[in-house]
Amino acid sequence: MKAPAPDWSELPVDIMCDVLKLLECPDLVRSAAVCRLWYNAYSMARRIGICLSHQTPCLLYCTESSGLKALGMYSLSERKAYTIPLPEPPILNWIGSSHGWLVTMDQKSELMLLNPITGNMIALPPVTTMEHVKPLLNDDGVLEQYEVSYYDGEIPRVEDGRGTFSLDKYGDLVYLKATLSRDPLVGECIVMLIHEPYMQLSFAKVGDTHWNWLNMHSYYSDCIYHDGWFYAMADEGAIDAYNLNGPSVTHKRLLPKILRTLSKCHIVQAGWGDVLQIIRKETFNCEQPEGRKYVTEFQVYKVDFDEKKRVKMTGIGDHALFVGKSTTSCDEA
Repeated sequence: MKAPAPDWSELPVDIMCDVLKLLECPDLVRSAAVCRLWYNAYSMARRIGICLSHQTPCLLYCTESSGLKALGMYSLSERKAYTIPLPEPPILNWIGSSHGWLVTMDQKSELMLLNPITGNMIALPPVTTMEHVKPLLNDDGVLEQYEVSYYDGEIPRVEDGRGTFSLDKYGDLVYLKATLSRDPLVGECIVMLIHEPYMQLSFAKVGDTHWNWLNMHSYYSDCIYHDGWFYAMADEGAIDAYNLNGPSVTHKRLLPKILRTLSKCHIVQAGWGDVLQIIRKETFNCEQPEGRKYVTEFQVYKVDFDEKKRVKMTGIGDHALFVGKSTTSCDEA
């Protein structure tokens, strides 16, 4: 007599979670459709975030044929492309991604969190609640433009004029990068935004009604969240640390400046857990009429938090480093 086939639908949820965390994103989503028990295990795995660290990165891109209605997603593990429909309102751009969410902006440059797999969207506080922004209304009282005042955290305050931006162009010209402290469905999530003027920082907790400006006199180019702190790349390679979890902001200068040449700096948490500082050295080609910049060298340093120092690295083992405008990652190859 043939033995009955094992009934996978009756596995305990905790064991199912251990299985699901090994799946790649497409298979993980498919598992939720097997039965109610598997859906419950899938929901728990997403809620506690056990799947994110094991995922092979997917490439997200726009296509001319889909326009603003869908994204293309290429699965490196499956070597297969997917089309992901986008919810309304239309998305014009995204300025960062972390914990499976994109930080996107709509046609009025309002920011939203979007999970491209589930379609979940979470609105962030309005543009007009940012420190430097004033709404400009037409004769009918309808928002028409954003006015931006140019000043930073220097005391006494010096305002270097004002500029006006159309609603749809404001985000492209002002937003530089955004990152999240955690998956907003898991617990309290803080969004850190690097923006103009002068590459400053503002943050908001999901559910807040306004943005909070960090009035520091510095220029920031990159930021990550690690062990309860936001670490921001300041001008000339310095690293500032911000703790936003208490009733007041805690700020400290973790590492001093190291650069006096034309370079860009990035900060990233590697797949093995260390935080890395990436220095991208650039040079101008004076023979080009537009003075184009070219990358001449990458330097990688491990950030030693205990000793408060940088340790130069000669390699990153079996990991690959991706350096982008809005996202930098270091993942197992």
